Amino acid sequence: MSRPRPRRVVQLAGVAAAALLAGLLPGTDSAATGAADGVSLAYTCQFGAGQDPQDISVGIKQTYPSDGVVGKPIQPGDLTLTVGIPRAAVTALVPAEADTLGGSADMKTNVTQGTSRTVAVWPDLTAQPTTVAGSGDLDLVFTGKVPGVSVTAGGDLVFAAGDLDLTLHPQAATSTPTDPATPTPDPSTGDDSGTSGAGSDSSGASADTAAATAADDSGSTTAADGAGSGALTDITGLCAAKAGQDITLATVTVPGTGDPTSGTGAPTSPTGTAGTPSGSASSSPSAGSPADGTRSTIVPLDTPPRSGVTSCGAAPKGELDPSRLPVPPAGAIVLPPAGFVYPDVILCGYFTGFSNVNKLSGAMIVNDPRGKPGLATLNSNRRLALNTSENYYEVDSLLGIELPSSHSTFLSFGFVPITADVDFAADGPMTVVSSGYPSQGIPQITVVGGYQDLRISNVKVNGVSMHLGAGCHTTKPLNVVLTGRQDEGLPGDDGRPDYTIASGGPLVDDDLVIPPFTGCVTPDGDNLDSLFTASLSGPGNTLNFVQAPLCSMDGTTPENCDEPDIPLPQLPVRAGSTK
Repeated sequence: MSRPRPRRVVQLAGVAAAALLAGLLPGTDSAATGAADGVSLAYTCQFGAGQDPQDISVGIKQTYPSDGVVGKPIQPGDLTLTVGIPRAAVTALVPAEADTLGGSADMKTNVTQGTSRTVAVWPDLTAQPTTVAGSGDLDLVFTGKVPGVSVTAGGDLVFAAGDLDLTLHPQAATSTPTDPATPTPDPSTGDDSGTSGAGSDSSGASADTAAATAADDSGSTTAADGAGSGALTDITGLCAAKAGQDITLATVTVPGTGDPTSGTGAPTSPTGTAGTPSGSASSSPSAGSPADGTRSTIVPLDTPPRSGVTSCGAAPKGELDPSRLPVPPAGAIVLPPAGFVYPDVILCGYFTGFSNVNKLSGAMIVNDPRGKPGLATLNSNRRLALNTSENYYEVDSLLGIELPSSHSTFLSFGFVPITADVDFAADGPMTVVSSGYPSQGIPQITVVGGYQDLRISNVKVNGVSMHLGAGCHTTKPLNVVLTGRQDEGLPGDDGRPDYTIASGGPLVDDDLVIPPFTGCVTPDGDNLDSLFTASLSGPGNTLNFVQAPLCSMDGTTPENCDEPDIPLPQLPVRAGSTK
Protein backbone atom coordinates (compact mmCIF):
# COMPACT_ATOMS: atom_id res chain seq x y z
CA MET A 1 0.00 0.00 0.00
CA SER A 2 1.28 3.43 -0.85
CA ARG A 3 1.63 5.96 1.93
CA PRO A 4 -1.12 8.58 1.69
CA ARG A 5 0.03 12.17 1.38
CA PRO A 6 -2.13 15.22 2.08
CA ARG A 7 -3.21 17.66 -0.53
CA ARG A 8 -2.02 21.24 -0.48
CA VAL A 9 -3.14 21.83 3.07
CA VAL A 10 -4.94 19.63 5.47
CA GLN A 11 -6.48 21.35 8.32
CA LEU A 12 -6.71 20.96 11.84
CA ALA A 13 -9.89 19.97 13.32
CA GLY A 14 -9.08 22.24 16.10
CA VAL A 15 -10.36 20.99 19.30
CA ALA A 16 -10.72 21.42 22.75
CA ALA A 17 -11.73 23.16 25.66
CA ALA A 18 -13.93 25.21 27.44
CA ALA A 19 -14.91 27.43 29.91
CA LEU A 20 -14.30 30.34 32.21
CA LEU A 21 -14.90 33.58 30.53
CA ALA A 22 -14.23 37.15 30.26
CA GLY A 23 -15.82 40.00 28.43
CA LEU A 24 -17.21 39.41 25.02
CA LEU A 25 -14.66 39.53 22.24
CA PRO A 26 -14.79 42.90 20.50
CA GLY A 27 -16.28 42.97 17.05
CA THR A 28 -14.36 44.52 14.19
CA ASP A 29 -14.90 48.17 13.39
CA SER A 30 -17.19 48.95 10.52
CA ALA A 31 -15.47 49.69 7.26
CA ALA A 32 -16.25 52.81 5.29
CA THR A 33 -18.97 52.37 2.73
CA GLY A 34 -19.64 53.83 -0.67
CA ALA A 35 -19.15 53.11 -4.35
CA ALA A 36 -15.61 52.70 -5.66
CA ASP A 37 -14.57 53.06 -9.29
CA GLY A 38 -11.18 51.69 -8.39
CA VAL A 39 -7.76 51.75 -10.03
CA SER A 40 -6.27 49.43 -12.62
CA LEU A 41 -2.63 48.34 -12.45
CA ALA A 42 -0.34 46.18 -14.55
CA TYR A 43 1.43 43.32 -12.75
CA THR A 44 3.98 40.70 -13.77
CA CYS A 45 3.79 37.24 -12.18
CA GLN A 46 6.31 34.45 -11.88
CA PHE A 47 4.54 31.09 -11.73
CA GLY A 48 7.27 28.63 -10.78
CA ALA A 49 10.91 28.21 -11.69
CA GLY A 50 11.68 27.83 -15.38
CA GLN A 51 8.35 29.30 -16.54
CA ASP A 52 8.06 32.51 -18.49
CA PRO A 53 6.72 35.53 -16.56
CA GLN A 54 3.08 36.32 -17.23
CA ASP A 55 1.50 39.77 -17.39
CA ILE A 56 -1.85 40.28 -15.67
CA SER A 57 -4.08 43.25 -14.91
CA VAL A 58 -5.21 43.98 -11.35
CA GLY A 59 -8.24 46.14 -10.67
CA ILE A 60 -8.64 47.34 -7.07
CA LYS A 61 -11.93 48.64 -5.69
CA GLN A 62 -12.12 49.86 -2.12
CA THR A 63 -13.20 52.81 0.01
CA TYR A 64 -11.26 54.58 2.73
CA PRO A 65 -12.16 56.99 5.52
CA SER A 66 -11.52 60.59 4.50
CA ASP A 67 -9.72 61.28 7.78
CA GLY A 68 -8.44 59.46 10.83
CA VAL A 69 -7.58 59.95 14.48
CA VAL A 70 -4.24 59.33 16.16
CA GLY A 71 -4.36 56.08 18.13
CA LYS A 72 -7.68 54.99 16.64
CA PRO A 73 -8.21 52.28 14.00
CA ILE A 74 -8.12 53.52 10.40
CA GLN A 75 -10.11 50.88 8.59
CA PRO A 76 -10.22 50.47 4.79
CA GLY A 77 -13.40 49.02 3.35
CA ASP A 78 -13.92 45.54 1.94
CA LEU A 79 -11.61 44.81 -0.97
CA THR A 80 -12.58 43.70 -4.47
CA LEU A 81 -9.60 42.63 -6.53
CA THR A 82 -10.21 41.78 -10.19
CA VAL A 83 -7.33 39.83 -11.70
CA GLY A 84 -7.39 39.73 -15.49
CA ILE A 85 -5.46 36.80 -16.97
CA PRO A 86 -4.80 37.04 -20.73
CA ARG A 87 -5.98 34.04 -22.73
CA ALA A 88 -2.39 33.21 -23.71
CA ALA A 89 -1.47 32.96 -20.03
CA VAL A 90 -4.53 30.81 -19.33
CA THR A 91 -3.43 28.43 -22.08
CA ALA A 92 0.14 28.33 -20.77
CA LEU A 93 -0.74 27.85 -17.09
CA VAL A 94 -4.05 26.03 -16.75
CA PRO A 95 -4.30 22.28 -17.50
CA ALA A 96 -6.36 21.45 -20.56
CA GLU A 97 -8.74 19.29 -18.53
CA ALA A 98 -9.68 22.17 -16.20
CA ASP A 99 -13.26 23.38 -16.53
CA THR A 100 -13.17 26.08 -13.86
CA LEU A 101 -10.56 28.25 -12.20
CA GLY A 102 -10.84 29.76 -8.72
CA GLY A 103 -8.21 31.31 -6.53
CA SER A 104 -6.91 32.69 -3.27
CA ALA A 105 -4.58 35.62 -2.71
CA ASP A 106 -2.69 37.66 -0.15
CA MET A 107 -1.93 41.28 -1.02
CA LYS A 108 0.84 43.35 0.52
CA THR A 109 0.05 47.02 0.96
CA ASN A 110 2.69 49.72 1.50
CA VAL A 111 1.53 52.17 4.19
CA THR A 112 3.56 55.38 4.57
CA GLN A 113 3.37 58.46 6.77
CA GLY A 114 6.26 60.90 6.42
CA THR A 115 9.44 58.86 6.94
CA SER A 116 7.54 56.03 8.65
CA ARG A 117 6.43 53.06 6.64
CA THR A 118 5.19 49.52 7.09
CA VAL A 119 3.80 46.70 4.99
CA ALA A 120 0.27 45.59 5.87
CA VAL A 121 -0.74 42.13 4.67
CA TRP A 122 -4.29 41.74 3.40
CA PRO A 123 -4.76 37.96 3.61
CA ASP A 124 -7.33 35.35 2.67
CA LEU A 125 -8.83 36.98 -0.42
CA THR A 126 -10.86 34.40 -2.34
CA ALA A 127 -12.25 34.10 -5.87
CA GLN A 128 -15.12 31.81 -6.77
CA PRO A 129 -14.54 29.36 -9.64
CA THR A 130 -14.97 30.83 -13.13
CA THR A 131 -15.45 28.86 -16.35
CA VAL A 132 -12.20 28.47 -18.24
CA ALA A 133 -13.74 27.87 -21.67
CA GLY A 134 -13.69 30.73 -24.17
CA SER A 135 -11.29 32.77 -26.25
CA GLY A 136 -11.11 36.01 -24.31
CA ASP A 137 -9.21 37.00 -21.20
CA LEU A 138 -10.28 35.40 -17.92
CA ASP A 139 -11.28 37.60 -14.97
CA LEU A 140 -11.10 36.28 -11.40
CA VAL A 141 -12.80 38.47 -8.79
CA PHE A 142 -11.20 38.20 -5.35
CA THR A 143 -13.00 39.61 -2.32
CA GLY A 144 -12.34 39.87 1.38
CA LYS A 145 -12.14 42.02 4.46
CA VAL A 146 -8.82 43.68 5.26
CA PRO A 147 -7.18 44.71 8.54
CA GLY A 148 -6.77 48.38 9.39
CA VAL A 149 -3.87 50.35 10.86
CA SER A 150 -3.36 52.94 13.56
CA VAL A 151 -0.76 55.71 13.85
CA THR A 152 0.89 57.47 16.78
CA ALA A 153 1.13 60.94 15.19
CA GLY A 154 -0.74 63.13 12.73
CA GLY A 155 0.09 63.50 9.04
CA ASP A 156 -1.13 62.20 5.70
CA LEU A 157 -1.28 58.40 5.62
CA VAL A 158 -0.75 56.92 2.15
CA PHE A 159 -1.85 53.42 1.12
CA ALA A 160 -0.19 51.95 -2.00
CA ALA A 161 -0.46 48.60 -3.77
CA GLY A 162 2.33 46.08 -3.19
CA ASP A 163 3.15 42.49 -4.16
CA LEU A 164 0.43 39.93 -4.70
CA ASP A 165 0.76 36.27 -3.69
CA LEU A 166 -1.58 34.47 -6.05
CA THR A 167 -2.77 30.86 -5.98
CA LEU A 168 -5.00 29.56 -8.76
CA HIS A 169 -7.22 26.52 -8.14
CA PRO A 170 -8.03 24.66 -11.39
CA GLN A 171 -10.89 22.20 -11.19
CA ALA A 172 -11.91 19.48 -13.62
CA ALA A 173 -15.51 18.46 -14.11
CA THR A 174 -16.73 15.89 -11.58
CA SER A 175 -18.65 13.69 -13.97
CA THR A 176 -20.90 10.97 -12.63
CA PRO A 177 -18.98 7.68 -12.77
CA THR A 178 -20.44 4.80 -14.70
CA ASP A 179 -19.58 2.49 -11.82
CA PRO A 180 -20.62 3.68 -8.35
CA ALA A 181 -17.44 2.09 -7.02
CA THR A 182 -15.19 4.42 -9.04
CA PRO A 183 -14.60 7.40 -6.73
CA THR A 184 -13.00 7.13 -3.31
CA PRO A 185 -11.94 9.71 -0.77
CA ASP A 186 -8.42 10.82 -0.05
CA PRO A 187 -7.74 8.80 3.13
CA SER A 188 -5.42 11.46 4.54
CA THR A 189 -8.00 14.22 4.38
CA GLY A 190 -11.48 12.71 4.22
CA ASP A 191 -11.96 14.65 0.96
CA ASP A 192 -13.57 12.66 -1.79
CA SER A 193 -12.71 14.82 -4.79
CA GLY A 194 -10.38 13.54 -7.42
CA THR A 195 -9.09 10.26 -5.99
CA SER A 196 -8.69 6.83 -7.46
CA GLY A 197 -11.44 4.26 -7.55
CA ALA A 198 -12.47 2.21 -4.56
CA GLY A 199 -13.49 -0.88 -6.47
CA SER A 200 -10.42 -1.02 -8.65
CA ASP A 201 -7.84 1.31 -10.14
CA SER A 202 -6.73 1.35 -13.77
CA SER A 203 -4.36 -1.58 -13.16
CA GLY A 204 -7.04 -3.70 -11.51
CA ALA A 205 -5.72 -3.24 -7.97
CA SER A 206 -7.81 -4.57 -5.12
CA ALA A 207 -10.36 -2.47 -3.26
CA ASP A 208 -8.11 -2.44 -0.21
CA THR A 209 -5.14 -1.07 -2.14
CA ALA A 210 -7.13 1.50 -4.05
CA ALA A 211 -8.86 2.72 -0.92
CA ALA A 212 -5.52 3.40 0.72
CA THR A 213 -4.17 5.41 -2.23
CA ALA A 214 -4.24 9.17 -1.86
CA ALA A 215 -2.70 12.23 -3.44
CA ASP A 216 0.62 11.88 -5.27
CA ASP A 217 3.81 13.68 -4.30
CA SER A 218 2.96 16.73 -6.38
CA GLY A 219 -0.04 17.44 -4.17
CA SER A 220 -2.57 16.77 -6.92
CA THR A 221 -5.00 13.90 -7.37
CA THR A 222 -6.32 12.28 -10.53
CA ALA A 223 -8.79 9.58 -11.43
CA ALA A 224 -7.64 6.57 -13.41
CA ASP A 225 -9.94 7.25 -16.35
CA GLY A 226 -10.98 10.84 -15.71
CA ALA A 227 -14.35 9.91 -14.25
CA GLY A 228 -15.03 11.64 -10.98
CA SER A 229 -11.93 13.84 -11.38
CA GLY A 230 -11.86 17.13 -9.49
CA ALA A 231 -9.17 19.28 -7.96
CA LEU A 232 -5.98 19.63 -10.00
CA THR A 233 -2.58 20.89 -8.93
CA ASP A 234 -2.65 24.47 -7.63
CA ILE A 235 -0.78 27.14 -9.58
CA THR A 236 1.11 29.56 -7.36
CA GLY A 237 2.81 32.78 -8.35
CA LEU A 238 4.36 35.94 -6.94
CA CYS A 239 3.19 39.09 -8.71
CA ALA A 240 4.70 42.59 -8.60
CA ALA A 241 3.39 45.87 -10.00
CA LYS A 242 5.21 47.06 -13.10
CA ALA A 243 7.44 50.10 -12.71
CA GLY A 244 6.40 53.58 -13.80
CA GLN A 245 2.75 53.52 -12.72
CA ASP A 246 0.98 55.26 -9.89
CA ILE A 247 0.28 52.60 -7.27
CA THR A 248 -1.40 54.92 -4.74
CA LEU A 249 -4.70 53.59 -3.44
CA ALA A 250 -5.71 56.44 -1.11
CA THR A 251 -4.46 59.17 1.20
CA VAL A 252 -6.09 59.54 4.61
CA THR A 253 -5.63 62.82 6.50
CA VAL A 254 -4.77 62.36 10.18
CA PRO A 255 -4.84 65.65 12.15
CA GLY A 256 -2.10 65.96 14.74
CA THR A 257 -4.09 68.00 17.21
CA GLY A 258 -7.69 68.56 18.19
CA ASP A 259 -10.54 66.57 19.64
CA PRO A 260 -9.72 62.84 19.35
CA THR A 261 -13.36 62.20 18.54
CA SER A 262 -13.33 64.55 15.53
CA GLY A 263 -12.42 61.88 12.96
CA THR A 264 -15.55 61.22 10.99
CA GLY A 265 -14.52 58.01 9.33
CA ALA A 266 -16.56 59.02 6.29
CA PRO A 267 -15.44 57.43 3.04
CA THR A 268 -13.22 59.28 0.62
CA SER A 269 -13.61 59.38 -3.09
CA PRO A 270 -13.18 56.01 -4.81
CA THR A 271 -9.89 54.16 -4.43
CA GLY A 272 -6.96 55.96 -5.93
CA THR A 273 -8.58 59.43 -6.00
CA ALA A 274 -8.32 60.43 -2.36
CA GLY A 275 -5.59 62.94 -1.64
CA THR A 276 -2.76 63.57 -4.07
CA PRO A 277 -1.46 60.26 -5.40
CA SER A 278 2.30 60.22 -5.57
CA GLY A 279 3.37 56.60 -5.26
CA SER A 280 4.76 54.56 -8.11
CA ALA A 281 5.76 50.98 -8.63
CA SER A 282 9.38 52.04 -8.85
CA SER A 283 9.52 54.19 -5.73
CA SER A 284 7.79 54.01 -2.39
CA PRO A 285 4.87 56.41 -2.00
CA SER A 286 5.69 59.65 -0.28
CA ALA A 287 3.55 61.25 2.36
CA GLY A 288 3.36 64.45 4.31
CA SER A 289 5.33 64.66 7.51
CA PRO A 290 3.38 64.06 10.71
CA ALA A 291 1.46 67.17 11.63
CA ASP A 292 3.09 67.52 15.04
CA GLY A 293 6.63 67.07 13.73
CA THR A 294 7.23 63.71 15.43
CA ARG A 295 8.04 60.43 13.73
CA SER A 296 4.94 58.29 13.66
CA THR A 297 4.64 54.56 14.27
CA ILE A 298 2.27 52.76 11.93
CA VAL A 299 0.68 49.74 13.62
CA PRO A 300 -1.08 47.09 11.49
CA LEU A 301 -4.21 45.86 13.25
CA ASP A 302 -5.78 42.42 13.37
CA THR A 303 -3.00 40.79 11.36
CA PRO A 304 -2.29 37.29 12.70
CA PRO A 305 1.17 37.00 14.24
CA ARG A 306 3.65 34.53 12.83
CA SER A 307 4.01 31.21 14.61
CA GLY A 308 7.73 30.75 13.99
CA VAL A 309 7.10 26.98 14.11
CA THR A 310 8.30 24.83 11.23
CA SER A 311 7.93 21.25 12.47
CA CYS A 312 5.09 19.06 13.66
CA GLY A 313 6.63 16.95 16.38
CA ALA A 314 5.58 13.41 17.23
CA ALA A 315 2.37 11.83 16.02
CA PRO A 316 -0.35 11.34 18.65
CA LYS A 317 -0.55 7.74 19.79
CA GLY A 318 -3.42 5.74 21.16
CA GLU A 319 -6.62 4.16 19.98
CA LEU A 320 -9.67 5.62 18.31
CA ASP A 321 -12.53 5.98 20.80
CA PRO A 322 -14.98 3.20 19.83
CA SER A 323 -17.88 5.15 21.32
CA ARG A 324 -17.27 7.96 18.81
CA LEU A 325 -17.05 5.78 15.70
CA PRO A 326 -20.24 5.39 13.67
CA VAL A 327 -21.41 1.93 12.70
CA PRO A 328 -20.70 1.54 8.97
CA PRO A 329 -23.55 0.30 6.78
CA ALA A 330 -23.84 -3.40 6.09
CA GLY A 331 -21.36 -4.59 3.52
CA ALA A 332 -18.83 -1.84 4.19
CA ILE A 333 -15.12 -2.53 3.90
CA VAL A 334 -13.28 -1.54 7.10
CA LEU A 335 -9.55 -0.93 6.77
CA PRO A 336 -6.89 -1.69 7.78
CA PRO A 337 -7.46 -5.41 8.07
CA ALA A 338 -7.06 -7.05 11.47
CA GLY A 339 -3.45 -7.17 12.60
CA PHE A 340 -2.29 -4.41 10.24
CA VAL A 341 -1.60 -0.80 11.24
CA TYR A 342 -1.16 1.97 8.73
CA PRO A 343 2.09 3.94 8.98
CA ASP A 344 1.86 7.30 10.70
CA VAL A 345 0.68 10.19 8.52
CA ILE A 346 1.65 13.27 10.51
CA LEU A 347 -0.07 16.59 9.91
CA CYS A 348 -0.18 19.62 12.15
CA GLY A 349 -1.62 23.09 12.46
CA TYR A 350 -3.28 25.66 14.68
CA PHE A 351 -6.81 26.48 15.70
CA THR A 352 -8.00 29.39 17.77
CA GLY A 353 -11.32 30.62 19.05
CA PHE A 354 -13.35 31.29 22.12
CA SER A 355 -15.69 29.66 24.57
CA ASN A 356 -18.99 31.11 25.68
CA VAL A 357 -20.25 30.37 29.18
CA ASN A 358 -24.02 30.44 29.27
CA LYS A 359 -24.37 31.65 32.88
CA LEU A 360 -21.93 34.52 32.42
CA SER A 361 -22.94 35.72 28.94
CA GLY A 362 -19.21 36.15 28.35
CA ALA A 363 -16.42 34.66 26.30
CA MET A 364 -12.81 33.64 26.81
CA ILE A 365 -10.18 33.31 24.08
CA VAL A 366 -8.85 29.77 23.79
CA ASN A 367 -5.42 29.13 22.25
CA ASP A 368 -4.80 32.83 21.69
CA PRO A 369 -2.58 33.33 18.58
CA ARG A 370 -1.09 36.44 20.20
CA GLY A 371 0.39 34.37 23.01
CA LYS A 372 2.02 30.97 22.73
CA PRO A 373 -0.68 28.87 21.09
CA GLY A 374 -0.59 25.10 21.25
CA LEU A 375 0.07 23.20 18.03
CA ALA A 376 -2.31 20.38 17.21
CA THR A 377 -0.99 17.24 15.51
CA LEU A 378 -3.12 14.86 13.47
CA ASN A 379 -2.25 11.22 12.87
CA SER A 380 -4.37 10.70 9.82
CA ASN A 381 -5.85 7.63 8.22
CA ARG A 382 -6.08 5.37 11.26
CA ARG A 383 -9.23 3.70 9.96
CA LEU A 384 -11.26 3.74 6.75
CA ALA A 385 -14.82 2.53 6.24
CA LEU A 386 -16.12 2.28 2.67
CA ASN A 387 -19.35 1.10 1.08
CA THR A 388 -19.15 2.15 -2.54
CA SER A 389 -22.62 0.90 -3.44
CA GLU A 390 -24.09 3.42 -1.00
CA ASN A 391 -21.45 6.14 -1.56
CA TYR A 392 -20.43 5.83 2.09
CA TYR A 393 -16.90 7.04 2.85
CA GLU A 394 -15.47 7.51 6.32
CA VAL A 395 -11.93 8.44 7.39
CA ASP A 396 -10.94 8.30 11.08
CA SER A 397 -7.89 9.98 12.63
CA LEU A 398 -6.30 10.83 15.98
CA LEU A 399 -5.71 14.39 17.13
CA GLY A 400 -3.35 15.50 19.89
CA ILE A 401 -3.27 18.99 21.42
CA GLU A 402 -1.69 20.61 24.47
CA LEU A 403 -3.46 23.90 25.14
CA PRO A 404 -1.75 26.74 27.02
CA SER A 405 -3.29 28.35 30.07
CA SER A 406 -5.91 31.02 29.54
CA HIS A 407 -6.42 33.95 31.89
CA SER A 408 -9.99 35.04 32.47
CA THR A 409 -11.84 37.83 34.27
CA PHE A 410 -15.59 37.62 34.74
CA LEU A 411 -18.42 38.71 36.98
CA SER A 412 -19.90 35.94 39.06
CA PHE A 413 -23.62 36.40 39.76
CA GLY A 414 -23.34 39.60 37.71
CA PHE A 415 -21.44 41.65 40.28
CA VAL A 416 -18.56 39.72 41.92
CA PRO A 417 -15.32 40.18 39.87
CA ILE A 418 -13.30 36.99 39.67
CA THR A 419 -10.01 36.41 37.85
CA ALA A 420 -8.46 33.00 37.32
CA ASP A 421 -6.07 30.96 35.22
CA VAL A 422 -7.76 28.18 33.27
CA ASP A 423 -5.91 25.04 32.18
CA PHE A 424 -7.13 22.28 29.91
CA ALA A 425 -5.63 18.83 30.31
CA ALA A 426 -6.35 16.39 27.49
CA ASP A 427 -7.56 12.98 28.60
CA GLY A 428 -5.94 11.11 25.71
CA PRO A 429 -6.05 11.92 21.99
CA MET A 430 -9.21 13.11 20.31
CA THR A 431 -11.00 11.05 17.68
CA VAL A 432 -11.70 12.70 14.31
CA VAL A 433 -14.40 11.20 12.09
CA SER A 434 -15.00 12.60 8.62
CA SER A 435 -17.71 11.12 6.41
CA GLY A 436 -19.72 12.14 3.37
CA TYR A 437 -19.36 12.60 -0.36
CA PRO A 438 -20.12 16.20 -1.53
CA SER A 439 -19.54 15.51 -5.22
CA GLN A 440 -22.39 13.00 -5.04
CA GLY A 441 -24.65 15.40 -3.13
CA ILE A 442 -23.81 14.07 0.34
CA PRO A 443 -22.49 16.72 2.78
CA GLN A 444 -19.18 15.92 4.42
CA ILE A 445 -19.43 16.09 8.18
CA THR A 446 -16.34 16.14 10.39
CA VAL A 447 -16.72 15.48 14.11
CA VAL A 448 -13.83 15.98 16.54
CA GLY A 449 -14.53 14.40 19.90
CA GLY A 450 -12.52 14.03 23.07
CA TYR A 451 -12.22 14.80 26.75
CA GLN A 452 -10.60 17.79 28.45
CA ASP A 453 -10.17 18.19 32.19
CA LEU A 454 -10.81 21.80 33.24
CA ARG A 455 -8.63 23.17 36.06
CA ILE A 456 -8.72 26.57 37.75
CA SER A 457 -5.91 28.23 39.69
CA ASN A 458 -4.57 31.67 40.71
CA VAL A 459 -8.08 32.73 41.66
CA LYS A 460 -8.81 36.23 42.97
CA VAL A 461 -12.26 37.28 44.15
CA ASN A 462 -12.75 41.05 44.14
CA GLY A 463 -8.94 41.38 43.98
CA VAL A 464 -8.27 39.13 46.98
CA SER A 465 -6.25 35.99 46.30
CA MET A 466 -7.91 32.73 47.30
CA HIS A 467 -4.59 30.83 47.24
CA LEU A 468 -6.13 27.83 45.54
CA GLY A 469 -3.74 25.05 44.68
CA ALA A 470 -3.82 22.84 41.61
CA GLY A 471 -6.68 20.71 42.92
CA CYS A 472 -9.65 22.81 41.69
CA HIS A 473 -11.13 21.06 38.65
CA THR A 474 -14.31 19.67 37.17
CA THR A 475 -15.58 16.45 38.70
CA LYS A 476 -15.17 14.77 35.34
CA PRO A 477 -13.62 15.82 32.01
CA LEU A 478 -15.59 17.94 29.57
CA ASN A 479 -16.97 15.97 26.64
CA VAL A 480 -15.95 18.16 23.68
CA VAL A 481 -17.73 17.49 20.37
CA LEU A 482 -16.77 19.93 17.61
CA THR A 483 -18.51 19.72 14.25
CA GLY A 484 -17.66 21.10 10.82
CA ARG A 485 -19.70 20.79 7.62
CA GLN A 486 -18.97 20.96 3.90
CA ASP A 487 -22.20 21.52 1.99
CA GLU A 488 -21.70 24.49 -0.35
CA GLY A 489 -24.04 24.24 -3.33
CA LEU A 490 -25.80 21.15 -2.00
CA PRO A 491 -29.48 20.87 -1.04
CA GLY A 492 -29.80 22.05 2.53
CA ASP A 493 -26.70 24.28 2.34
CA ASP A 494 -26.63 26.00 5.75
CA GLY A 495 -25.06 29.15 4.32
CA ARG A 496 -22.12 29.04 6.74
CA PRO A 497 -18.49 28.81 5.66
CA ASP A 498 -17.52 25.26 4.82
CA TYR A 499 -15.15 23.12 6.86
CA THR A 500 -12.98 20.29 5.63
CA ILE A 501 -9.89 18.73 7.11
CA ALA A 502 -8.10 19.90 3.97
CA SER A 503 -9.21 23.53 3.94
CA GLY A 504 -10.19 24.16 7.55
CA GLY A 505 -12.90 26.59 8.57
CA PRO A 506 -15.28 26.85 11.52
CA LEU A 507 -15.65 24.10 14.12
CA VAL A 508 -18.45 24.49 16.64
CA ASP A 509 -19.73 22.77 19.78
CA ASP A 510 -23.20 24.24 20.32
CA ASP A 511 -23.98 22.55 23.64
CA LEU A 512 -20.95 22.02 25.83
CA VAL A 513 -21.79 20.82 29.33
CA ILE A 514 -19.49 22.03 32.11
CA PRO A 515 -19.58 19.59 35.05
CA PRO A 516 -19.58 20.69 38.70
CA PHE A 517 -16.30 21.63 40.38
CA THR A 518 -14.46 19.92 43.19
CA GLY A 519 -11.23 20.41 45.14
CA CYS A 520 -11.57 24.21 45.17
CA VAL A 521 -10.48 24.65 48.80
CA THR A 522 -8.34 27.46 50.22
CA PRO A 523 -5.55 26.90 52.80
CA ASP A 524 -7.97 28.27 55.41
CA GLY A 525 -10.49 25.59 54.59
CA ASP A 526 -12.92 27.74 52.59
CA ASN A 527 -14.63 25.53 50.04
CA LEU A 528 -15.33 27.39 46.77
CA ASP A 529 -16.76 24.41 44.88
CA SER A 530 -20.27 25.81 45.03
CA LEU A 531 -19.11 29.25 43.83
CA PHE A 532 -17.56 27.90 40.64
CA THR A 533 -20.31 25.36 40.11
CA ALA A 534 -23.00 28.03 40.45
CA SER A 535 -21.08 30.45 38.20
CA LEU A 536 -19.95 28.15 35.42
CA SER A 537 -21.38 24.64 35.46
CA GLY A 538 -24.29 23.49 33.36
CA PRO A 539 -25.38 23.01 29.73
CA GLY A 540 -25.80 25.48 26.88
CA ASN A 541 -22.18 26.59 26.66
CA THR A 542 -20.50 26.85 23.25
CA LEU A 543 -17.08 26.54 21.65
CA ASN A 544 -16.34 28.40 18.41
CA PHE A 545 -13.04 27.75 16.64
CA VAL A 546 -11.41 28.64 13.35
CA GLN A 547 -8.92 26.13 12.03
CA ALA A 548 -5.83 27.08 10.05
CA PRO A 549 -4.21 24.78 7.48
CA LEU A 550 -2.71 21.53 8.59
CA CYS A 551 0.73 20.98 7.12
CA SER A 552 2.70 17.88 6.31
CA MET A 553 6.40 18.07 6.99
CA ASP A 554 9.30 17.37 4.68
CA GLY A 555 12.40 17.47 6.87
CA THR A 556 12.23 20.77 8.75
CA THR A 557 10.24 22.68 6.13
CA PRO A 558 6.44 22.81 5.95
CA GLU A 559 5.07 21.08 2.88
CA ASN A 560 1.79 22.23 1.34
CA CYS A 561 1.67 25.38 3.48
CA ASP A 562 1.24 28.91 2.21
CA GLU A 563 3.61 30.45 4.75
CA PRO A 564 7.30 29.93 5.55
CA ASP A 565 6.15 28.74 8.96
CA ILE A 566 2.97 26.98 10.04
CA PRO A 567 0.20 29.59 9.69
CA LEU A 568 -1.96 30.91 12.50
CA PRO A 569 -5.65 31.60 11.91
CA GLN A 570 -7.54 34.80 12.63
CA LEU A 571 -9.74 34.81 15.69
CA PRO A 572 -13.46 34.59 14.96
CA VAL A 573 -14.90 37.97 14.05
CA ARG A 574 -17.24 38.34 17.01
CA ALA A 575 -18.70 36.33 19.82
CA GLY A 576 -21.21 33.78 18.60
CA SER A 577 -20.00 33.77 15.00
CA THR A 578 -17.19 32.23 12.98
CA LYS A 579 -18.16 33.89 9.73
